[in-house]
Amino acid sequence: MTERITSRQNPRVKHLLRLRDGSHRRRQGLFPVEGAREVGRALASGWPLACLYYCEELFSGEAAFALLERAADTDGLECVPMAADAFLRAAYREGPDGFLAVARRRERDLADFPLSEVPLLVIAVGIEKPGNLGAILRTADAAGCDGLLMADPRCDPFNPNAVRASQGAFFHLPFAAVSGGEVRNFLQERRIEPILTTPTAGKLLYEADLSGPVALVLGTEDRGLPAEWLSSGGTRVNLPMRGVTDSLNVSAMAAVALFEAVRQRA
Repeated sequence: MTERITSRQNPRVKHLLRLRDGSHRRRQGLFPVEGAREVGRALASGWPLACLYYCEELFSGEAAFALLERAADTDGLECVPMAADAFLRAAYREGPDGFLAVARRRERDLADFPLSEVPLLVIAVGIEKPGNLGAILRTADAAGCDGLLMADPRCDPFNPNAVRASQGAFFHLPFAAVSGGEVRNFLQERRIEPILTTPTAGKLLYEADLSGPVALVLGTEDRGLPAEWLSSGGTRVNLPMRGVTDSLNVSAMAAVALFEAVRQRA
């Protein structure tokens, strides 16, 4: 059995703290996953976990012990007990529940990106905030979307905030982070129509046909979609804005567009 960690200065605690840094995560090929729900969904999806740290003093019920038993039965997964003081030092979020895993980064190639017979994709162009990225993953998963493509992302998809905001959808919904040119070529090769969301469009989202193979393309709130996307073909759409607001949070726009597609496909 792995020795229980009691010191806040333990090298493993320091390693967990360093994984908050994006460049260190990339060099190590690892990222932290905190929370029972997130760890449980990572295990359910078969995502490769290198280690699980746990603190029984912070468990909230029998479900936590069942999750720990499930993790202990996973081949190759080291389970390391921690004292509360050490765990609270390593934990990323407020009010931790006693589960903190270290997962291996897993990059997906567009060549083997899974698609259904009538694909529905979300393309997030230049996304900057991990929380928005996680929220889009969560919504896209709820809508039964095929996956999320991040074109020229400005944030690390393996940021703990992205994992947390996705509520575990991170481990279930396929995603890839690639260049905008690669994404446009992918859509053209697969005959998937880009639906370009832009406030300058003359057509409302609700007037576009989203029942076929489509990719909902979302830009940033401050800059919108780059010129190379707007000039690349596809259907431009917007939303009716009734107040002084001229744009929505990108995750809110994703929710509106995705569930309009769900409505049309029902």
